[in-house]
Amino acid sequence: MITRRTRWRGFERLMLIGATTAFLATLTSVVRDGSPLQFQVSVAAQTPAETIYRDVYNGWKWWHVYCYRCHGVNAVSTGAAPNLTDPNWKLTPPEFLKSVLGGFQEKGMQPWNKLLDKRQIAQIHLYVRARTDKVLPPGRPDEVGPNKGRWVPPAGWPR
Repeated sequence: MITRRTRWRGFERLMLIGATTAFLATLTSVVRDGSPLQFQVSVAAQTPAETIYRDVYNGWKWWHVYCYRCHGVNAVSTGAAPNLTDPNWKLTPPEFLKSVLGGFQEKGMQPWNKLLDKRQIAQIHLYVRARTDKVLPPGRPDEVGPNKGRWVPPAGWPR
């Protein structure tokens, strides 16, 4: 008999294979001539606004791989997990990190320490903060910024 758990495990395997394939395809497109992987823009050369936007965007991508099923597409909840955009329920970065790494087994949230590293979790937290603070509108963020221009976070954000 096929149970929900068996189907879910099959789905998890399929997602992992798809993510691995996408990663390898990206990596092979970046490294074409056999030279070591080099990035054209160094992190030091980026402005703080570009770095923040890149982290928010990457947080959105991680969110849609791991979190949206329970916490909702725009972090507003599906009923299965809390609404993370509730301004009364803001977590500090260390609290968010601890919650995600350790999970809440009694509430049905698995620990994510085997699938996400601290940087990825920090990016997810920045994405959730951007939604909570209404700095980022609902929907898919543009890869380079709203209206194909550079996104500039409000002065002093994140606080």
